Amino acid sequence: MTTRTATPLATTAQDDVLDILELASLLHIHPVTARLQAAAGAIPGRQIGNRWRFSRKRIMQWLETSA
Repeated sequence: MTTRTATPLATTAQDDVLDILELASLLHIHPVTARLQAAAGAIPGRQIGNRWRFSRKRIMQWLETSA
């Protein structure tokens, strides 16, 4: 019997997309603040239905340029 493990590429792709709680944790802000700032366009992200998603790469670029 062989055991399959996730490839690093699959794990990396999944880790590249943040939800609102992960973004809030990364930025050290409250999730409600993160959602309000994203809705106002202050934080780059995409709303899909009623959920927000954020590219880790884009957030890191945004942090570098907004500092």
